[in-house]
Amino acid sequence: MDKKTILSKTMLFIFIVSFVVFFKTIFGDENTLVGVTTITATLMLLQRDLTLSPLKNTFRLIILNLFIGIASVLAASNMWIGIPVNFITLFTISYLLCYSLKNSMYLPFSLQYLFLLANPIPQSLIPIRLASLVFGALVIMFAQIIANKNKMKKSGDRILINICDSILNKIELLKTNEDISSLRDDINLQLNSFRSMIYDKRESDFYLTEEARIKLNLSVSLESINMLLDKINDLSEVAFIINNLELFLEEVKAVLQDNNYEKLSKKMKYLLAECENEGIDDLYSLQMLDSIILLCDSIGELRKLDKSSFNKIHRIGKKPENFKHNIFKIAFSKTKSIRFCYAIRVATGITLGAFIMDFFKFTEGRWIIFTLLSLINPIYEVSKSKTKDRIIATLIGSVIILVLFGIFKDSTSRLVIIMLTGYISNYTVQYKYSMICTTVSAIGSAALVGNVQELTIDRILFVLIGMALAILINKFVLPYRLEDSINELKKMYDSVIKEMIAEIYNIANGNKQINTIKNLFIITSFIENKAMMNSQISKNEISGKIINEQRLLVTNVYELYTWIAKEKINPKYANQILSSVNQLIINQGESLENKFDTIQKYISEINDLKTKITLSSVLIILQEIKEIQNLNLKAQI
Repeated sequence: MDKKTILSKTMLFIFIVSFVVFFKTIFGDENTLVGVTTITATLMLLQRDLTLSPLKNTFRLIILNLFIGIASVLAASNMWIGIPVNFITLFTISYLLCYSLKNSMYLPFSLQYLFLLANPIPQSLIPIRLASLVFGALVIMFAQIIANKNKMKKSGDRILINICDSILNKIELLKTNEDISSLRDDINLQLNSFRSMIYDKRESDFYLTEEARIKLNLSVSLESINMLLDKINDLSEVAFIINNLELFLEEVKAVLQDNNYEKLSKKMKYLLAECENEGIDDLYSLQMLDSIILLCDSIGELRKLDKSSFNKIHRIGKKPENFKHNIFKIAFSKTKSIRFCYAIRVATGITLGAFIMDFFKFTEGRWIIFTLLSLINPIYEVSKSKTKDRIIATLIGSVIILVLFGIFKDSTSRLVIIMLTGYISNYTVQYKYSMICTTVSAIGSAALVGNVQELTIDRILFVLIGMALAILINKFVLPYRLEDSINELKKMYDSVIKEMIAEIYNIANGNKQINTIKNLFIITSFIENKAMMNSQISKNEISGKIINEQRLLVTNVYELYTWIAKEKINPKYANQILSSVNQLIINQGESLENKFDTIQKYISEINDLKTKITLSSVLIILQEIKEIQNLNLKAQI
């Protein structure tokens, strides 16, 4: 761990503590935990860019926080009223903020509800609590405006430059036959991060800003280049293209750093003329050239775009029906979705846990509901793993706090121990280590005014009760297993690919829907990311290979669409192109080898470079479809 990481985490810890103290000073001791959940939500939501519609999102956050505050007051007022209120509240939070593809955001808001539920207040203090929740929502949005304003320009350009550097490093390693696996993973992580930014820059969850539209094309071209490098066995065989690629990547970096575009434009014209003279027929050279052209065209568009137009949105075409969501219709018509199953489970578990806590009047019974929230996970296998870790972590944390508080008797020393534990938890990544720190902090904080031995026994007992309930609920209440997730993602992915290929045929026939193809492409990135996480949990190597091949497939589909959209096809060869594109639509259940030969023959016979590039894209797509079919057969064996 370097000094920079230690310094940043230390500063973050100091900031968090300072904010909570500040919040407590304004709204009183009884609302300290609102301050804790506010800063937690603020930091988590910084992953998302909410600045495109700041007023609308501020209003949504205020409504959500007030809903949580009012519901907690109602639930705490009467044990029996608490049953429906707790269920409805937890279901609503969990369903709305648990996402099938993106990282879920339910945790800070669910935790906030449990904190308020476990720490009821008299009626006279309700206005202050509600005011603290409104203030918390405003803090979250204020942080968004400070940190995420112009995020696409500031952070996005830096990511694109880093990807260019990583690809250049990858080329050097490939030339000397060195390992590139870490670079490949790093590039994929950066691309996923960049796509997430673009996803957030959509109006009505569909229409992209001008900046996002152009930079999506940039990211696609870089991703395609990165994956094509993995496919080329010997770089010396395509040395002409690779040497030019290195020059272009350096120029792209310079343009992203606000240097002149003219030099890059001249190089592109020269490269195209050279390729025409060379009569390039090699499939990967043509595809690499396709990606370089898209890269340069996108950079040119970006340089011409005035900064005042970055957030402009052109609503071209109607929003398709499959992008129009009705929350309640989806929730109750698709009762096997990950969101619905998780929301039902967590609502059932915490409603039951809260009832037990109130019915038996357990003083420290809040650990039942905290444990339930921690162990009821959207995916069953993850819940099982976390349950084992939780048992071990609770026992280890209990032993640590008993020993430390047995040695240090004065309150000052004990407070220092709690603060240090909170600081150390900043560095923990694995769940079990985080839970050890949580156990030490929880028992330690309560033991400042109580008996450490009694509190330790209570903590272990209530955690065990919560675990037992979580195990039963995860197993019997709408369990959503890893296999369910894999199957749902596969169906989703197959459907998206079919829609993308259909869009190619549509545009080849003059029906242009730019926003549709862009949204479909972004969605594939999130599906792949989730699918890759599933393959890591299941330790399925073939599944990982399928995902990589699918990535190359959709990237080429997108590039082909963009190529046709920019009218870079020669009308003279329109029939051959339409015939080849049609092969993508009717490929299912047929042998693809004959189609390979037909399209390769077209490429060899035609002299027009742009048509060669178009046909090479179709051929690459068909080859990827064939490769994915073969891998799927292996996966079934």
